Amino acid sequence: MALGRFDPAGNGVLDPATADLSHALPAGVLFLDGTLPADDRRDGLGHPAAATLHAAWAEHGPAIGTKRAGLREWLALDFFKDVHKGMYENRPIHWPLSSEKRTFVAWVNIHRMDERTLRILLADHLVPTLARLDGELADLRAARDGVDKKASRAAEKDLDRVMKAKVELEAFIAMVEQCADRGAPPVDAKSTARERDARYVPDLDDGVMINAAGLWPLLEPQWKDPKKWWKELSESKGKKDYDWAHLARRYWPARVDAKCQEDPSLGVAHGCFWRYHPERAWAWELRLQDEIGPDFRIEERPYDPRGESGFAVGVGAIGVDPIGVSETRDGGDGPHREAWLREHPEEALAAVEKEATRRMGRGKKKKVVESMALLERGLWERLPAEVWAMELRLSEKQGVEFRLTSPDEPEARASYEAEHPEEVARRAQVMASLVPPELDLDDDPEDEDADASDDDASDDGDES
Repeated sequence: MALGRFDPAGNGVLDPATADLSHALPAGVLFLDGTLPADDRRDGLGHPAAATLHAAWAEHGPAIGTKRAGLREWLALDFFKDVHKGMYENRPIHWPLSSEKRTFVAWVNIHRMDERTLRILLADHLVPTLARLDGELADLRAARDGVDKKASRAAEKDLDRVMKAKVELEAFIAMVEQCADRGAPPVDAKSTARERDARYVPDLDDGVMINAAGLWPLLEPQWKDPKKWWKELSESKGKKDYDWAHLARRYWPARVDAKCQEDPSLGVAHGCFWRYHPERAWAWELRLQDEIGPDFRIEERPYDPRGESGFAVGVGAIGVDPIGVSETRDGGDGPHREAWLREHPEEALAAVEKEATRRMGRGKKKKVVESMALLERGLWERLPAEVWAMELRLSEKQGVEFRLTSPDEPEARASYEAEHPEEVARRAQVMASLVPPELDLDDDPEDEDADASDDDASDDGDES
């Protein structure tokens, strides 16, 4: 609840995009400062949202039987390894971003993290804490150099402790900055380095493993697996090839882009399906318009092979990084769809006929398809005779007239009919001869095999 994942009223999981999170810690960050005494709450434990943690600790802390000094120490050092990681079978949703010796720990939730989280951690917690330690060091140096011998000796001891904490915090800050702004470093000298620097942008579609890998230096003090996962992500080999992940493309865009050009599924994942596989995209779009809705489009944000684009699939879908066209960045799905229809109208029309035939089905699934609507114009304008002929073939195939509609169809059809009255007459004769099929729901399933072997249905519409 304190991190904003769960509803304090007990109504389950909260969606951070829509829920009121005023009860939770800002940005979903619980910062724990191990240099503070147990009763000093100048870190995240002093925020009103942490009241639930204190109440739970007061009630259940004694039963834990820990030797830790208090709630802060237990949360910073034991909670992850003793409770949370095992509870989620090594795919935890709460992560302890930690300095090397865990003196400073920031708990975050993967569902609330975004590209701003690490910067907020720096600005609201780490940098102010560093300023506080600098102030303490100045006071301790003054006490050490003072005339009070007892105070001087005590200050000398405290100076070493606070200085070590400051060095640890400075290293933590440097690594948070690197992960936030440039990306995690290689895990060793043999690992493949990032192709480019890029901001850390978590993506829930990538899952816990991939998102955690991008923060491995911050998680390693308490969780070793992300380091291994980052190495696997960087190497991209065999069964450990994770180049479907958006995080992979952020840091290795050239490698991932090359694979997208070969693998349509990766093109879908990274929003370049239309760019590299327009024939597949067109065929998928036609089918999904039947299975999802007539207005469905495979929509993609502007794509840049350098790794700076987002993606979206479906009507009104929203991707990330909404950016425009540049020298290397395209204009998204629209220009590629238009170019495919303009440059490959015959192939596009063949895909339409194939999809219409699929919709007609066979055997027990056979049905009449009187029309098919295209959202795009172009085929009727460019290939009126071919579309006209396709309509006749499909009409004869099913025994009922079939019509292909589109934004340019009325005008193009009227123009074709005016220029080819003999075709209009022939079509009228064909339509008059059609015999609607008798769709028998009790067809023998074995008939479907026979249907599949026929190139076309008979002129009289018989199903056999």
